[in-house]
Amino acid sequence: MNKKWLNKKWLNKKWVTIGVVSVLVLGGGYWTYKHFTAKPVTATNITAKAKNGNVKKVITATGTVNFPHSIPLQFSNDGAVVNGQVVELNIKDGDSIKKGQVLARIDDTDLRTAVVQQEANLKTAQVKYQSILDGYNAQTKAQAQSALAKAQQSLNTARQNADPAYLANQVLLANQNVKQTSDALAKAQQSGTTSSIQSAQSSLNQALTALTTAQNLQNGGAALALTAAQADLTSAQYKVDQENAGPTAVELQTAEASIAQAQAQLESANAKLAGATILAPTDAVVISCGLQLYQFTTNSSIITITSTDGTESNLEVAASIDQADIAQVKLGQKVDITLDAYPDEHSSGTVSLVALQGTTAQNVTTFKVTVAVEKASDKLRSGMNANIDIVVAEADNVLTVPSEAIKTRGTRKEVLVPLSTDTSSADQAGQQGQAGQAYQTAPSGARTNASSGKSVANVTTRPVTVEVGLDDGTNVEIISGLTEGQEVVTGTTSVSTPKATSGFSLGGGGNRAAVGGARPGQ
Repeated sequence: MNKKWLNKKWLNKKWVTIGVVSVLVLGGGYWTYKHFTAKPVTATNITAKAKNGNVKKVITATGTVNFPHSIPLQFSNDGAVVNGQVVELNIKDGDSIKKGQVLARIDDTDLRTAVVQQEANLKTAQVKYQSILDGYNAQTKAQAQSALAKAQQSLNTARQNADPAYLANQVLLANQNVKQTSDALAKAQQSGTTSSIQSAQSSLNQALTALTTAQNLQNGGAALALTAAQADLTSAQYKVDQENAGPTAVELQTAEASIAQAQAQLESANAKLAGATILAPTDAVVISCGLQLYQFTTNSSIITITSTDGTESNLEVAASIDQADIAQVKLGQKVDITLDAYPDEHSSGTVSLVALQGTTAQNVTTFKVTVAVEKASDKLRSGMNANIDIVVAEADNVLTVPSEAIKTRGTRKEVLVPLSTDTSSADQAGQQGQAGQAYQTAPSGARTNASSGKSVANVTTRPVTVEVGLDDGTNVEIISGLTEGQEVVTGTTSVSTPKATSGFSLGGGGNRAAVGGARPGQ
């Protein structure tokens, strides 16, 4: 029994040993496989050729498209809105209009009547003024002289009639006439004839009236008549003097003032009439027509237009430029305009305004820049967000290389130029001596040509000093140091190269499994 137990124990140890050995063999085989089939990492050059092209340095910003000059139009008179019923409407949104074109009109019947009335008032004032001028002529002067002569004659008569002796004599004669007519009446009454009595009575009455008149003149009536005659003479003399002098300044000024007042009232009436019609003040495009035919207007009834000013577009883009870039932005610089929604649609314009005063928000200062759109895409509309590229510098038809090819070494600018693949070792050494230290970029790898895609092994590079010009961040202008078609290194990339190894096999005498690629010579 002990022997049987010992045999069993020995068998267990044998299988354990076999298991351990198997694990070690498998692990070693896997390590050997990975070691001999690993792909070494090598660096390859990415190159590009120097070529002629255009270099543009731009400042990019976003802005909003809008109309530069929105002009509101209303029925108005000297700033006061005139409302009424729209009886004529000749436009709609988007219409192009010409200067002087009638856009809309409200009912102006009452306004036209007012104009006619004021024209009549003006005519009346003008006629009155002319009558003043015509009132002083040869005929009126002659009439004034005649009136003066009559007044003088009346004054002379009044003076004679006012003489005291003359007046006393007139009273005496009147008393005598009364006595005589009284005696005649008494005789007629004695004769008994009715007709003679009536005649005598009438004569006595006349005599008594004459006596009363004479007494009145003697008692002050003659003096009053003399005063009146003197006044009439003075008035007649004034009229003559006035005729000789012509119209007075006051008369003329009063008449002229009446004309001016009538003229002002007529102009006001005409202005109100003109305010009933909206005319295009310039060549423009209708942004919005806030009117409807036969509608009664209100203070908010407005037609909005924007002037075209003879340009192909009537839009502008307002953008904000960072303070770090604003010094490069100048009036008249070209601008390329695109829209996020239509990236392939390009519009062009120029910088029309650069703000002198910046705006600060959240410690960031920006300056407003306005771009006048000169050639607009059909997709460009007011209110859209737009991307603008302001061309601050450009160089056309110059030698260029990619920006990443330029290296800065101290104050110099350099590029790495690959050595020719068919150059011998001696030639390479000579090139290195001419260019300075050569850089072994890929001692065991290959160069990848960006244009041809071919790989060439064991190629070195050399630095070449260049003079650069404008750099737009993508391409750099080369002033000197390179020629067209010459290749420069723009970067490197790492690739894994398969390595040929010997195969291995597990166990003895079996076929080998080849791993990691073909052997050299296969």
